[in-house]
Amino acid sequence: MTRLRMLPYAAALGAAAWMGGGAVAEARAAPWQWSASASPGYDTFVQRYSLALEDTVEAVSEFDLTLGAEGRTPPDSRHAWTVRPRLSAGSERTRGQLDWEYALRPDGRSPVLRVAGSAQAVRYRDGTGYDLSSDHAEGSLTARWLLARGGAAAWEARASASTLRYADPSELEPRRDDWSAGFAAVAGAEAGDRWRAGLKYGQRAYPDTTEIDRATLGLDLAWSHDPLDGPSWQLDGRSERRRVRVSAVRPSAWSHALAAEVAAPAGALRAVAAASLECWRYDDEWGAYADQTRLETRAAVRAGGVSGPLWELGAVRESLDSHAAGESYAQWGACGGLETYGEALTLLLTLEAGRRDYDEAAEDDPLGALYTDFTYVEVGLNLSWTLTDRLRLDGMAQYLPESHAADEDDQSLGFGSLRLGYRF
Repeated sequence: MTRLRMLPYAAALGAAAWMGGGAVAEARAAPWQWSASASPGYDTFVQRYSLALEDTVEAVSEFDLTLGAEGRTPPDSRHAWTVRPRLSAGSERTRGQLDWEYALRPDGRSPVLRVAGSAQAVRYRDGTGYDLSSDHAEGSLTARWLLARGGAAAWEARASASTLRYADPSELEPRRDDWSAGFAAVAGAEAGDRWRAGLKYGQRAYPDTTEIDRATLGLDLAWSHDPLDGPSWQLDGRSERRRVRVSAVRPSAWSHALAAEVAAPAGALRAVAAASLECWRYDDEWGAYADQTRLETRAAVRAGGVSGPLWELGAVRESLDSHAAGESYAQWGACGGLETYGEALTLLLTLEAGRRDYDEAAEDDPLGALYTDFTYVEVGLNLSWTLTDRLRLDGMAQYLPESHAADEDDQSLGFGSLRLGYRF
């Protein structure tokens, strides 16, 4: 790595050392509050598809035991620290992770500076089901500095750096280094709405494949209005220029994303309208790099949530306009969701069912198309159940089956995780 590329890392580490130097004495003197936990868990991923006209099932499952701890300084500390070490031993891999965070709060409440770091190492056992994975280590460092808090507007600076190293690098698992820095105007303490407008510049380097090193310049905007009653809205936008070092290996591109949601009272219900737009524009189109535009719209009604479950029912439409032959499609579906946040049980359930039609499916030989039309169902579940003051059950599951016009294209994906945690 060149000296120039090391400068952002040195700057981030220097900032952490600068703010940490004045905080070490207080952190040592402050009475740390520690807790420990142990949690056995089970994770599984299953994929079913057709290979050579025969059903094929790929599955990776793992039992593991995770030991963790958390240390915090008192909540009213001027220099607030949090440290979370974890060690996990499983049937497929062994993992170790250390997360930490520092917050500078001159008034003991609102932070003006946050610095966080994370380091993780993963080692796979012999004969693991993760056939395409190799041992690796990764680390990250982020910093956020609020330059002003009062008034309707404030200024904010952010910086981040990360690295990923594989024991056996490959085309699918290359080593990489990232850094970015940004500056933004944000809503101050006296602002009625929450808003943000910022610029960010970053670089990504691949030590094993320097031809695809890239630099990114981006603009992001956000605005939300959420009163206690009446209409509310949220708007998020991003525009990014990605320039690749050698355009003959991978073309440079523009990407844009825009998401908006509006909700308004409608009697006892709340009407919701949402839309999201994403588009990619390449300097040169070839191979897998084709211009694309994806649009998703959703209309729904929502109710509850004040002191009980929140539910939503609606319809969703999605379309993809691609310059690549056979990829453009239109998709329609019905969707619903249920959320409940209680003292003992927290639950999020989502369901969507619909159909996708590709533009080329109307040809004389639809089975010869690259993609075929299909109906789908997507189910998602997240839950957290507090069994006792010290015992908690966490679960997550997702299931997505597809039924295609050509039977050999049928496939399904499933993921499940169940973990029982005990806090000492």
